Amino acid sequence: MQLRKDPCGIFCVILIYASLVYADYALSRWMILPTFSDGLWAPVHIIIFNIILFLVVVSHSRTMLADPGIVPLNKSSEEKLRRSVPEYSDDESGSDNEIFLRPEEYVGEDWSVCTRCESFRPPRAHHCRVCRRCIRRMDHHCPWVNNCVGELNQKYFLQFLIYVGLCSGYAIFVIIHSWINHSDHGETGLKGPRGQSGHHIKVVHTIVLSMEALLFGMFVLAVSCDQLSAIFNDETAIESVQRRNRRSPRRSKRVSKISLLRGICGNGSIWTWLLPCTPSTFEREVIHFPSAPPHYDV
Repeated sequence: MQLRKDPCGIFCVILIYASLVYADYALSRWMILPTFSDGLWAPVHIIIFNIILFLVVVSHSRTMLADPGIVPLNKSSEEKLRRSVPEYSDDESGSDNEIFLRPEEYVGEDWSVCTRCESFRPPRAHHCRVCRRCIRRMDHHCPWVNNCVGELNQKYFLQFLIYVGLCSGYAIFVIIHSWINHSDHGETGLKGPRGQSGHHIKVVHTIVLSMEALLFGMFVLAVSCDQLSAIFNDETAIESVQRRNRRSPRRSKRVSKISLLRGICGNGSIWTWLLPCTPSTFEREVIHFPSAPPHYDV
């Protein structure tokens, strides 16, 4: 568990949690309590909304603090690589440079050496310039979770998107319902105890909260569609860009969508896929390193 010291990512995380706190306050104080205070619907709506907020916070925290699939460094062969491989360099141009190892020199097919963090990495691993490490099956670096989305935390990222969408949708539903049942003699009504000031405050909170819910809702809907499309195509965002740049055909694999989802969310029950507290430990987490460092003839 670690927090990336990225200023942009830290700002986005603070913005997310501030938005959640504001949404909880505005919806509970100015939408639910003034409208449903006479019945049991007020505590029901507050409990449901706070449960969703809790799931948003837990899934976001696990995405942010979990290991996305960082490839361990192999410092023992660093100097040997630098001396024996002339083309080994730290390229800052943004390309994903790598040195491929010969099959007889490494345990694993298509393994490579990253020219930036000097790690032996398995296939489909890519280097993140923000995290400064290679990430297994890296999809992208997301500033909203201040972490990479990779092989080991993509499940939590999907859960975060789902719960933010539910939170936005439920907020819109409560806002509409509160105005349908709005009373001029209520706490936020024009003829209520607060008068016009209470009514104007509710209008302002309605506008701000509606914009927040719509913006976050549309954003997570677009990202969710993109994530599901990448999972069903068995292709990360980076691999999609590399394929288009190289004009290479997409890999054709006849794998069911459920099997592809299980590869991300685990082999448990489908209902456990929605729980951010369940572990995401799979057999693919085991990395087989070489029995000896690769040898290059000078």
